[in-house]
Amino acid sequence: IAKRLNMVPKPFLGTDYKVQTFASSFTSNGEDNGKTKQKVLGIFGRNHKDDNGYMVRKRFNEGYFVPLQGLVGHDFWHIYDEDVKELKMGHRAVLLQSIQNYRKISLANFRNFPTEDKQVLIDPRFGEQIIVDSDDDVCIGDIYEVPGSTLKLRVTSPRKTTRYLDITNKTLPGTKGICHLVTSTAMAGWFCEVLSEGNMSEGDEFVLVERPQPKWTLQELALAIYGGEGDSSAYIRCKPSWGRSMEELEELIALPYLADCGWKQKLETIKRHNIERLQPIPYFTKYLPSHNEGTVASVLGVYGRGKDDDEYMHRVQVENATFQPLQGIKGHSFWHMYGEGALEMKTIERSQRAVLLQTVQNYRKIMQANFECFPETEMDVVLDPCFGEQLIIDCPDDICLGDVWAVTGSTARFRVTSPRKPCNEIDNRNGAMYGPRGLRLFTLPRGLAGIFCLVEAEGKVEKGSKFELVERPYPQWSMVELSKAIYGGEGDPKAIMRGVGSWGRPVKELHKLIQNPYLAECEWKDELRKIAKKLEKKGGRSRKNSVSLMSLRRLELKSTWIPFIIAFFFAMLSCLMVMVMTD
Repeated sequence: IAKRLNMVPKPFLGTDYKVQTFASSFTSNGEDNGKTKQKVLGIFGRNHKDDNGYMVRKRFNEGYFVPLQGLVGHDFWHIYDEDVKELKMGHRAVLLQSIQNYRKISLANFRNFPTEDKQVLIDPRFGEQIIVDSDDDVCIGDIYEVPGSTLKLRVTSPRKTTRYLDITNKTLPGTKGICHLVTSTAMAGWFCEVLSEGNMSEGDEFVLVERPQPKWTLQELALAIYGGEGDSSAYIRCKPSWGRSMEELEELIALPYLADCGWKQKLETIKRHNIERLQPIPYFTKYLPSHNEGTVASVLGVYGRGKDDDEYMHRVQVENATFQPLQGIKGHSFWHMYGEGALEMKTIERSQRAVLLQTVQNYRKIMQANFECFPETEMDVVLDPCFGEQLIIDCPDDICLGDVWAVTGSTARFRVTSPRKPCNEIDNRNGAMYGPRGLRLFTLPRGLAGIFCLVEAEGKVEKGSKFELVERPYPQWSMVELSKAIYGGEGDPKAIMRGVGSWGRPVKELHKLIQNPYLAECEWKDELRKIAKKLEKKGGRSRKNSVSLMSLRRLELKSTWIPFIIAFFFAMLSCLMVMVMTD
């Protein structure tokens, strides 16, 4: 354990960090013949969602566990999420965590992380169903049973965490967060499948009865995949890589009890990517930008929706795909087809978001900003896109509002409707901070988060396809210029820090843009109408104030003559009195 704790990244623990180990409060006696044991300290079921929307747990004295479901009476993610039902989710039936892992993590001095065992048992932080006391290594394929019960569990994988763990524990994203720490050290807990159903109570023992893979401890597996052995930059980005032999990789993939979701899938992706990395991308466009109709762009990658729970906006690369009006890529549903609020939109509004494409030129600009966890090479983004796009293209020319792009050798045609207005999922996906220093607010005013298109004509697109520009009705409104005009803070410098729209150009241009037949309604025309209404109210107040000011000025002018009029009146009165007295 002390050896493995040395794997903890030094930015978390400081240069003066010294390894500490903890003796388990539970030890086996001589009658157990030295069998590895774990003592159950707490059982936790699903309770409710807290104010932030993240799952919290309720402690129970006992529970009954069955295959696939896990803890009876409590549905967790692997049961209710529609996107993963076709996977072998029985491998994730039960999530266990050890009190020793909590103690090790507390050494990193995260401000909001529990530092005492009693706090852990009141407020567990990893969504686990069982907390155990055990100093022993846990290996892939280990089988544990509970004496006096029929319950039998098999270990299938470490838990691969997501950014939600940073959010729940209020830690920074990236290498300074808890998510990064526990991913490469396997301290986020481990999943088990239920081999035989049965009950369990606090204080019960887990006894190890079989260990088929002593080589592959949880820590060794996490180190091999997330320790950056194959790519040091992948470690920084909390991404998988492989630096060991292909024989070992094949061996892991072949393990029947290694979990598919999040692990075997990752290993298969690594294998495929390792082969692809040896080959150059043959589709980069070899010409200078022309800014005219006839400009050509090359397709570097086509992507469908992935099902990896460990990834925000997970995408899988496909060789080719058919694109349809409204649906977008055939056989894959994205937010505009099922998202909350999307189904209430009109069909044309949803159609305007049918396809999200990204350019490798945008990626290059973002790479220059040196975000800590952002990919460093073009090959990285082609293999693992960062914005949830369905297409990555190489297009040296600007892309403008209303552009029509035809696919050479296909019937597919796309019309550009808007830049993508990114949400916080962009920061989540790329391990960036929220707020002004995050990726969302960096890409929004610069138009770098992608481009939405509607599908004007159905057709097939494949890796290596050529896009040809056949129509450009609004060359003045490039994606960069449009983003700058609305979200660049021209009308309100503070708006850019909040990611909201403003307008600092002539109002006539604003109204022309609202009337533009190609600009997307969602997030763009909607925002422009709000801005126009604010400007109208502001203008009304200004006119009202100017009228009041003119009235006041007239009153002031009149009031300056009042003393003279009074003096003249008294002078006339005095003259009359003098004339009367002389008569």
